[in-house]
Amino acid sequence: MSSSSPYSPPQQQQPRPPQPFAAAPAQNPTTTTTLPGAFSNLQIARGPAPPPGAPRGLAPQPAGFAARPSFPGSPPAAGPPFARAPVASSAHASPPFGGPPAAAAQPRAFGGPPGMVSQAPPPFGGPPAAAPPLQFNAPPGAMSHQPPPPQFGGPPGAMSQPAPPQFGAPGGMPQPAPPQFGAPRPAFSGPPAAAGLASSQAMPPSFGSQQQQPFGGAPQFGLPRPGAQPPFPAQSAPLSQQAPFMGPPRGSAPAFGAAPWQSQGAGSGAMQPPMRMPGMPPNTLGQGMPPTMPTMPYSPHAGTQVSTPSKIDPNQIPRPMAETSVIIFETRQGGQAAIPPAASSEFIVKDTGNCSPRLMRCTVNQIPCTGDLLTTSGMPLSLMVQPFSLPHPSEEPIQLVDFGDMGPIRCSRCKAYINPFMRFVDQGRRFICNLCGFSNDTPREYICNLGPDGRRRDADDRPELCRGTVEFVASKEFLVRDPMPAVYFFLIDVSMNAIQTGSTAAACSAISQAISDLPEGPRTMVGIATFDSAIHFYSLKRAQQQPLMLIVPDVQDVYTPLQKDLILPVSECRENLEQLLESIPSMFENNRVADSAFGAAMKAGFLAMKSTGGKLLVFQSVLPSLGVGSLSAREAEGRANVSTGDKEPHKLLQPVDKTLKTMALEFAEYQVCVDVFLTTQSYVDIASISVVPNTTGGRVYYYYPFSARSDPAKLFNDLRWNISRPQGFEAVMRVRCSQGLQVQDYFGNFCKRVPTDIDLPSIDSDKTIMVTFKHDDKLQENSECGFQCALLYTTVYGQRRIRVMNLSLPCTNMLSNLFRYADLETQFTCFLKQAANGIPTSTLLHLREEVTNTCINILQSYRKYCASVSSSGQLILPEALKLLPLYTLALIKSIGLRNEGRLDDRSYWISLVSSVSVLLAVPLVFPRLIPIHDLTSRGDDESLIPSPLMLNSENIREDGVYLLENGEDGLIYVGNVVEPTILEQIFGVSSLAALPSQAVLEQFDNELSRKVNEVINEIRRQRCSYLRLRLCRRGEPSGDFFRSFLIEDKAPGGLSYVEFLVHVHRQIQSKMT
Repeated sequence: MSSSSPYSPPQQQQPRPPQPFAAAPAQNPTTTTTLPGAFSNLQIARGPAPPPGAPRGLAPQPAGFAARPSFPGSPPAAGPPFARAPVASSAHASPPFGGPPAAAAQPRAFGGPPGMVSQAPPPFGGPPAAAPPLQFNAPPGAMSHQPPPPQFGGPPGAMSQPAPPQFGAPGGMPQPAPPQFGAPRPAFSGPPAAAGLASSQAMPPSFGSQQQQPFGGAPQFGLPRPGAQPPFPAQSAPLSQQAPFMGPPRGSAPAFGAAPWQSQGAGSGAMQPPMRMPGMPPNTLGQGMPPTMPTMPYSPHAGTQVSTPSKIDPNQIPRPMAETSVIIFETRQGGQAAIPPAASSEFIVKDTGNCSPRLMRCTVNQIPCTGDLLTTSGMPLSLMVQPFSLPHPSEEPIQLVDFGDMGPIRCSRCKAYINPFMRFVDQGRRFICNLCGFSNDTPREYICNLGPDGRRRDADDRPELCRGTVEFVASKEFLVRDPMPAVYFFLIDVSMNAIQTGSTAAACSAISQAISDLPEGPRTMVGIATFDSAIHFYSLKRAQQQPLMLIVPDVQDVYTPLQKDLILPVSECRENLEQLLESIPSMFENNRVADSAFGAAMKAGFLAMKSTGGKLLVFQSVLPSLGVGSLSAREAEGRANVSTGDKEPHKLLQPVDKTLKTMALEFAEYQVCVDVFLTTQSYVDIASISVVPNTTGGRVYYYYPFSARSDPAKLFNDLRWNISRPQGFEAVMRVRCSQGLQVQDYFGNFCKRVPTDIDLPSIDSDKTIMVTFKHDDKLQENSECGFQCALLYTTVYGQRRIRVMNLSLPCTNMLSNLFRYADLETQFTCFLKQAANGIPTSTLLHLREEVTNTCINILQSYRKYCASVSSSGQLILPEALKLLPLYTLALIKSIGLRNEGRLDDRSYWISLVSSVSVLLAVPLVFPRLIPIHDLTSRGDDESLIPSPLMLNSENIREDGVYLLENGEDGLIYVGNVVEPTILEQIFGVSSLAALPSQAVLEQFDNELSRKVNEVINEIRRQRCSYLRLRLCRRGEPSGDFFRSFLIEDKAPGGLSYVEFLVHVHRQIQSKMT
């Protein structure tokens, strides 16, 4: 960026050699739990409770909060922050993700025409009429009474149209509310062989009402949830452990039979966190403790512990356990950082100085003072940053602050933004930066007296001084050009294969239905082109009777046929666009051109958008074979699309050349983000194609093998969520940190031109950036280490904003504290991303060994320096990381690292992992297994989704039907002796032979079918993804594929979970000796 960039070069610091690591003291304040009898070899270490006065992150939800948890990542509710009115409604009344409205006689087909407008809460940062930004020079009293800005509309309900997300109109300029959209329109001739379900025009209800609402990403939220109490109780009760599976409450823990044990080594002041054995009532262990004492908040997972070669009971090894309670999480308590709940649990964040853990999470919640200490621990130091992550409906919206022409206050040395951790001195006339320590003059207009505690008297009235996350209105210095409009350009493959497989018709249908979800307003613009061996642009001017086709035959040196009229405001061309989309499949129905000029078409679309930037959405169905960026079926392995396993995989999993990368860098420079929808039945070289979306802030969507029967609904819902989720354009992001640390690298879908910043043509609620750090000096013990992420972006309504997220964590010299306050899911996400990053350049065998060694090194460090038990016959796991071996095994057996598999599947997995969030990283490799044949036997008071089963074949009965889901795909396993009545109720067929190969789940008029649909729609809402369903049966390749996800089983060339624990234990023993 030019000199007006918000980011200045970092200060050059002289790195000092780190202190030599001091060995851990002999008596470490870490205690362990020993199991008697047959479990004498099983041991799990537990840290003592923090000292009195230390923050205790969590209190369970009051009893009245019995409602089924909603999908965590939903927009905040309207109304007063942190309070919700109780609603008389049953716990199961919340609308399923895609279920039909209750009023409708017939269920609505997914992907049917949009319904009526739902009165959603106003989205984040709406027009000033609703919420004026905090004016910088207003008196503090006035500021505290300003209403909070409206909120981000979360994932839309299926066909309900939320009010458009107003990302705040410019301060002081009254703006008319944008028109509502989504009123009924004539239905477009839908996808081929659609499921045949009638569409209803009943108004979809908001979340929490008695009706049900169809899916289109995720539901409408905003109303109070059933049975809700105000979520911040005055008293805090003891901690309830949190759910590792993000999902609704469980009725009870799986009955594995309890094993008693004695705890040992807890000093008089130490408190053991309650550890629950599967099958035991929740409070058995805690009965001796005073009920009012909160327990250690750091242990997100329960289960039993560990093993050795001689005696292992598979029921007593560590496993994830789901929990029911909703957690209230205050980010700082008593002036100290609180330990965040597990990413997979359901929690409501109250921002009291640190940002929400949904936005920014660290792999360790205490920062090691030296690099040596970090190296000894074996753990990574990195942040997962998800700047637009969806909030819980009960959370307060992010506050908008406007400093006027002066712009936000910043440190004059390191350019950090004003935040709650900057200290004011000298009667408020100076402030000391919490990151670089520089003493700055306070601008005269901003001076305020200090109270007796040294804080400014107006600190609690100014969001930037009391909140971990705040959004600033960008002043002129941040504008290199006028903010760009929201531009969406659709590019559709019309080659022979695309027409014949139904891909073109599905794409046209999806676009036609999704147009109504584009942001409303005069600045929203669209364009469209089709391509085969040539590129066809369309002029959509309203004056023309019908769209005008303009053909570009040169696919080596492409150009745009017109300088204007190719991209027009939606309001001016909607009718012509809909007419064109309806006619494209028939216009090309006899097309015999098999070639596809994918690269040339992207380049031509880019040239049309170059002056503005925007989103280029490409629908592609064959291997690009012509023009610039053309590809070939690479070698014999590529043609057969068979992985070479460990024979130089990097040759076939790397882009074939630099052509597409060069193109992508140019796209990113002009703020064009590319999303590619691959509706294919053959090899398309995702390794090469994915370079473009990965560099421009987009992603690959992959439908293989594409089915015109079952995939159009997913294609529509994916497209709809892509354009309607919270997102920003032309963004620049930088992370700053305290002196003593420095940013080492960034990982994710972005373009990096300078070492300190990353450029994001688009950033949305699903994208996560990983930031790694290294020490360049020693941090002071008992001080805090600060991290600040600043994201400068343009809203879809054209306002320039700076979202600033702050996290301040204590520094420690004790290795045991690093383990006690480790964040398992964030560390595992880090290992997952690093492994995916290495696949194109290393052998799979080497990567699997590396992943295993990372796990062993961490556990060996704990065993050597922190464990108080000296017997070498015991495998000792730190409480916070006791599931690390299980997740490591799951990663080794994942699609990315297993030997067998198609090249494109592995390349897609790599591209998916590059931007995956902490919330979805674990399920991607450690999926959820749910029995669905016996849903009718569950009571109405139980959670909607049954307790997940352990991932082993002992839990799969041949007379059952099971759903295994990983957030992307849903595999439905049908046993060989399932009763015909169950088949009839769920699938509408009476015998196994009549089961279709593609799963299109219809809702039939029976209780079991209704419950199966409810479960799948709830999962879709939780995962923010329309699961792609696939039927699997024993004795078929599909059945083998299903069983490859049963992580605990022994696999060809792979260990069972018990064997893997034995292997880890032996490796640690050999290192110790």
